Amino acid sequence: MIKIIPINYIEIDEKIDEIRKLDEVMVGRYIEKYESGTSKPILVKRIGRDKYILVDGKHRLKACKNLKRNKIDCELFDGDDIYSKAVEMNQEHGIPLTKEEEETVLINLFEMGKTQEEIAKIFHIGQSAIAMRIKRNPMLTKSLCDKTNISSVNEIINGKKHEEVANIYGLSRSRITQIWNDWLNELTNNYNNGSTKQEIVEQESEKGIKLTLEKLNELIEEDYNKLIIGDCLKEIPKLNNEIIDCLIIDPPYGQDYQSHHRNNKFKKIKYDNQKAFDLLDNSLKLIKPKLNKNSHIYIFTSWKVIEKVKPIIEKYFDIKNCLVWDKVNPGMGDTVGGNYGEQYELIIFAKQGNKKLVVDKRPINILSFRKVTEGLMKHPTQKPIELIKELINNSTKENELVVDYFAGSCSTLTAAKELNRRWLGIELNEVK
Repeated sequence: MIKIIPINYIEIDEKIDEIRKLDEVMVGRYIEKYESGTSKPILVKRIGRDKYILVDGKHRLKACKNLKRNKIDCELFDGDDIYSKAVEMNQEHGIPLTKEEEETVLINLFEMGKTQEEIAKIFHIGQSAIAMRIKRNPMLTKSLCDKTNISSVNEIINGKKHEEVANIYGLSRSRITQIWNDWLNELTNNYNNGSTKQEIVEQESEKGIKLTLEKLNELIEEDYNKLIIGDCLKEIPKLNNEIIDCLIIDPPYGQDYQSHHRNNKFKKIKYDNQKAFDLLDNSLKLIKPKLNKNSHIYIFTSWKVIEKVKPIIEKYFDIKNCLVWDKVNPGMGDTVGGNYGEQYELIIFAKQGNKKLVVDKRPINILSFRKVTEGLMKHPTQKPIELIKELINNSTKENELVVDYFAGSCSTLTAAKELNRRWLGIELNEVK
């Protein structure tokens, strides 16, 4: 689309201005073309209401200014990389850059993180030709020595070997290896200091490094098979996206539970009140992107609060069933009021995506497993490992990742470990 734009709206970027020096002879030729009505529009990028950056057409713009014209025909560029486009357009004009101009352009492109292949496309020549220009120009090679970190890393990310990259930039193989290792150490330190992988990818992108989440996962393996002591609302965001195959949690039920075991006098569970529902809601919101697109979720709860818990889970996942855990040996219950003994708890089974159960025979939704006996309890709401194994076997295969961010006595983690699954737990307080 051609647009007539006031000349005083158009600015010339300093780096683009350096691509080619102004040639007064060429300006004169364009004056003749404008007077005869045969000149082509210049190329600009709009960056504000009345502000444009010149991409191509410096000599034409100067010709119009010499003719005392106030406006000029422009074509709008809708891309983001205006410098590369400016270089490419200059190449298309067929007038070669001087040795100094070419050197400046190559250094700028390398500093922007462009690979040899990308630069070759901009210059409309082969990759080998770019490599030869670097090798036969000692001054250019020297100038690039301290400016190729980003482009070297991009070359290796794209699959080139260290020796190949060294040949491209006229550097030693050991220097390229050092650049790569320094960069990799920086990534690892950022990750170990709390940056999420997504944050690292975004940070590197701002530098011009073309790092993908998939590639980062190859470079930095997740540290699984561990228990993290901390607040789940702070620790969950640090996990990578789409890594969890099965989530099994036993959150506070929100009923102010107090254990009355004669032998085990546990303290009241933190947040086991109205705050429990906010905690569940906030944690599910955070964990949702961390789950694989096709994954299973198991959430323990009580019939006393299910009408509050179910709508929270439905905000994030597709509820498929409500499992009944038959404890076999009933609890004490409310003996003072003469109530029935409590012999079951509920487990809400939900899905993200369309993950299938992995068992041959369809399981029923009543699971009979004896509860943990008093003498073996480390946590007031401890679940039997065999029960958790049943859920894990039904929903995962070996080496898939099981996560429990209300880890408690670590029954889920123990079950996952014994079944050769990867596991990761988060618990606010360390259980002795």
